[in-house]
Amino acid sequence: MAASTDNSKSLDILEAARRLFWKHGIRRVTVEEICREAGASKMTFYRAFANKVDLARAILQELFDESMKEYRAIMEQDIAFEEKVRKQLLLKSKGTRGISAELVRDIYSNQEWGLREYMEQRTEEALRVIMEDYLEARKKGWIRQDLRPDFILYIFHRMQDWITDEQLLTSYSDTQELIMEITRFFFYGILPHEQKGDER
Repeated sequence: MAASTDNSKSLDILEAARRLFWKHGIRRVTVEEICREAGASKMTFYRAFANKVDLARAILQELFDESMKEYRAIMEQDIAFEEKVRKQLLLKSKGTRGISAELVRDIYSNQEWGLREYMEQRTEEALRVIMEDYLEARKKGWIRQDLRPDFILYIFHRMQDWITDEQLLTSYSDTQELIMEITRFFFYGILPHEQKGDER
């Protein structure tokens, strides 16, 4: 990002772009549409962002930072591990709400933009934190003792491929529904579990 996003108009641009990107993807949205939605001039846009891909990266950075902050807050709570898992599901649902298949395709299919690489880098950083927590949970008997860390990591990495699988996507009404299906499958498998709140 070329400039600080502290001023209110830059924040308006970030929020407007997020709404448009979530609905239409990145490729189909123009800088003009973002500025119109944000009530900002193109001059203001280009003072803060080099282009719309730079803006998309700033949005993803903000989302990752906020999600990890909320994740850490959940893990630090003095509650049962199962309740922490439930809250992680709710957090995942919040972060993916309204995301379109077009946005997922734009992030993961366009090699020139570098957004896939950025997502993978930030995901790896998050996974290191999550794996430490899950290994600690395994030591304490909160998750299966025979569950191998390498398998957990493998599943996490495969989950990224599943959400861009066109054949799989056609079975779901939207991308969030698929993401939540995958997330619930990771945490709970196929056995029924007690519902302690709305996970959607």
